[in-house]
Amino acid sequence: MTEMKILESIPDESGYAGKALQLLTSNNIKIWDEVKIYINDLEIKGILLPAPTGTDDVIFIKLENGYNMAFSTNKITRIEKLGRREISYKIPEKEARILSNLPNVVIIGAGGTIASRIEYGTGAVKPAFSIHELSQAIPEIFSIANIKPIELFNIFSEDMRPDYWIKMAISVAKEINSGADGIVITHGTDTMQYSASALAFMLQNLATPVVFTGAQRSSDRPASDSAVNVIHSTLFAAKGEIAESVVCMHAYLHDTSTLIHRGVRVRKMHSSRRDAFRTIGDKPLALIQYRNIKYIKEKNVMLRGKYDKSETYADAKFNNKTALIYVYPYMDPEIIDILIDKRYRGLVLAGTGLGHVPENLLSSIKRGIEEKMLIAMTTQCIWGPVKLDVYERGRTLKNIGVIPADGMLPETAFVKLGWLLGHDWDEKTIIQKFLTNLRYEIVKSEPVDAFFRNL
Repeated sequence: MTEMKILESIPDESGYAGKALQLLTSNNIKIWDEVKIYINDLEIKGILLPAPTGTDDVIFIKLENGYNMAFSTNKITRIEKLGRREISYKIPEKEARILSNLPNVVIIGAGGTIASRIEYGTGAVKPAFSIHELSQAIPEIFSIANIKPIELFNIFSEDMRPDYWIKMAISVAKEINSGADGIVITHGTDTMQYSASALAFMLQNLATPVVFTGAQRSSDRPASDSAVNVIHSTLFAAKGEIAESVVCMHAYLHDTSTLIHRGVRVRKMHSSRRDAFRTIGDKPLALIQYRNIKYIKEKNVMLRGKYDKSETYADAKFNNKTALIYVYPYMDPEIIDILIDKRYRGLVLAGTGLGHVPENLLSSIKRGIEEKMLIAMTTQCIWGPVKLDVYERGRTLKNIGVIPADGMLPETAFVKLGWLLGHDWDEKTIIQKFLTNLRYEIVKSEPVDAFFRNL
């Protein structure tokens, strides 16, 4: 009786519990065993699969035809073990063929959902696929370009750090200098806009497209968006005419179209939709539909061919003593004071409306500026500019030395300020460069209909 309670209450590493675990244990069956189950007169052969933690009413079987099915323990009259199957998650690597008529594209793996699979022990998504495996799993890309996969790191998007941006920028510049015609970076979507902005500023004299892409659904899930995103990213890296740091993700919920967004103007606007990314305050650069590239923005773009590949280099610096804070009603000024005490050099505030803060923050902001902290103001409204000349509070902030970030997105302003502060420049030079449109990150005048449309 005691043993029965343990089986019912404590799930094992296979994910099964309760009746399901009792059924398997009593027949000495473990995950990956070849089994035969009986449901009345019906006999079914297959391999026992892991289950999400706490599964007690069904067991999961991979059938001989390759399909996975779940069977209710209440309907199973008998189960027997036939043998054992050795399981490997590794996708076999193929020998790469180099064709002289195809461009050379390097795919750099930086982790994220696109390089993940379902972890059946917990039901969660975990990093699993190497960039080599991922590239082999999408054979269509080999008809577009000669593919060189590089595993830089395999992390979740939320674990991205500035030193990884530096490593990415150095690796990209090295590959372009070595002859790459384009770069694809597979990356988690949650922080992709930060990384795309970072490489936009860190890569100088960029000669080829650098295309960030990811997936909202992992590669082994139904309706995954990873394959289309990688195929279209590879196409743009190989043949795209715009040599910038960009993001390629689904344009709509269906799989026929993706958009190319400028890295310093893009934002993830939905937590789970496949078409989550939007260009903010401007038009996307291009639409890829049925593998045809249609350019949407023709002015104010950096074109391929302006620089030779040997001229591209990484100005990869970042000052980690830079912060981004969203302002909220009656925010405690101690939050800013702590950053000042910790000797932070840069602070980007995402203010309300046109760039405002509560009155109780003014003294701390003034103190920070007096102690040589550069403080810039963006707006948390996403669309629309910062205007510190309209209302009294804005004029007060400007008078005490807050730098208006104009039409920059908060994430982009944070990355740009941290990159500038990583250099040995004086304060006047840093402010002047911050206010200069280096990568078309500042939108002076939004299209009239920008707020209402995707394309």
